[in-house]
Amino acid sequence: MVNSKLKKIGVISAIFVTLTIIFVCSYQVYQNVETVHNYISPKMTSVMAIEKETDEWNKVKFDDQDSIKFDSVFWDKTIINDANSTGNALMRVKDVKGNVVIDEFQVSPGNSQQLSGLNKDQKYYFEIKASKGQFIINAI
Repeated sequence: MVNSKLKKIGVISAIFVTLTIIFVCSYQVYQNVETVHNYISPKMTSVMAIEKETDEWNKVKFDDQDSIKFDSVFWDKTIINDANSTGNALMRVKDVKGNVVIDEFQVSPGNSQQLSGLNKDQKYYFEIKASKGQFIINAI
């Protein structure tokens, strides 16, 4: 009887320890392996310094890439104007052919805009029109 209880406690303890080790190792892989982290939590950043005010659209390069391809199920398809940006950013999204997919939308510093009209596995180009200053735009 006592032997049976000890076996039960031993099995439950072994399962708990095994699950804890698996969880900790998985979290460490997520945090420290860039490929895994970027796949599960995709994020691209653009830091732009707009020198003078114009009515022209400026191309946005995210992580030195001209376009973004939302190829993972983990993309939120959201644009965030960082709270440290100078001011409001007027943005639009174009497809590969140059057609405007999402017309002008404004994103205030510290706020975001959901881009629900974008499809998976297609390249999109972003453009910005803003006043003079520095802007940090994140795509998640």
